[in-house]
Amino acid sequence: MREDNEARARDARLARMKWLASGLLVLAGGIYVAAQALQPRYPWLYYVAVTAEAAMVGAIADWFAVTALFHHPFGLRFVPHTAIIPRNKQRIATGLSHFIETNFLTSAAVVQRIRDFQPARTLYGWLLRSENAEAVATYVTRLTAYGLNAFDDERVRNYLAQTIARRLQSADVASAAAQLLDVLTENRRHHELLDAALRALDEVLARPDTQAYLAGEVARSAPLLKWLSDLFQLKLDERAALKIVEVAVQKIKEVRESEGHELRRRFDAYVGEFVRRLKGEEALRDKVQRLRDEALASPALAAYLGGLWDELRAWLAAEHDRRPASLHQRVTAMLEALGR
Repeated sequence: MREDNEARARDARLARMKWLASGLLVLAGGIYVAAQALQPRYPWLYYVAVTAEAAMVGAIADWFAVTALFHHPFGLRFVPHTAIIPRNKQRIATGLSHFIETNFLTSAAVVQRIRDFQPARTLYGWLLRSENAEAVATYVTRLTAYGLNAFDDERVRNYLAQTIARRLQSADVASAAAQLLDVLTENRRHHELLDAALRALDEVLARPDTQAYLAGEVARSAPLLKWLSDLFQLKLDERAALKIVEVAVQKIKEVRESEGHELRRRFDAYVGEFVRRLKGEEALRDKVQRLRDEALASPALAAYLGGLWDELRAWLAAEHDRRPASLHQRVTAMLEALGR
């Protein structure tokens, strides 16, 4: 309704301007005729006639120029240089597009305009103002609340799960694993993983239940030893288990304390060989890809990831409901720090 009213108002203004222009042209013509008729009696009217004539000529020339751009004046198609735009619109459009493309849309032009605009500096200065940072933080907080509610939709959850699965299915897991191991081995970071594993193994072996388990395994593997132990009450199975633990702990200690230990050298060689195979051995790469596909197809993995997402969403929702002001303040502080 409002657009219709605006259109009618524009049409009315255009009609008034047309009538005004036509009226002024008729007035100039009337003045010219009257001045020519009275000029013999009043010679000074010559200047009035010349002025009126110039006004008529200018008005007609302007009318013809504007009309000729879009139409044939009075429908006279034989008049040259009329209806210029309709007859040449393809050429005009081609020239205009070429001008815009070569002057505004080239990579160099776009990069230069971005460089002149300096978006990082502009954003930096804008975020320095605390009211701007608070405004952005308000929107982020609201968006967080909306997003938490939106992600609870089953359709959104299914879409996210399918998208992630599709991305992982197309990923080259073998190459990614090889690159990750390359990064770890550059500064011997893989030995930190080895040390962590040895430390965990040391703690497991020191547990009484582990030693009891080893004693039971020794007894089952060596029934004669178990029979002699029970017969003479020597607890040979327990002693054997403790000896196994003692030797293992001693070896673990040696490896952890010695950077040049033989086990570490073997570990380096194994990791290097494994990386090489991941990069070039098709059989191993195919095996890794199959493991990836099996993991993605596992309902247990899907349920586990879904549970993690539910826990994260519930925690974020609880944090937002419990302390919305605190979340707003943290986002504001982060944005202000980014501005500095």
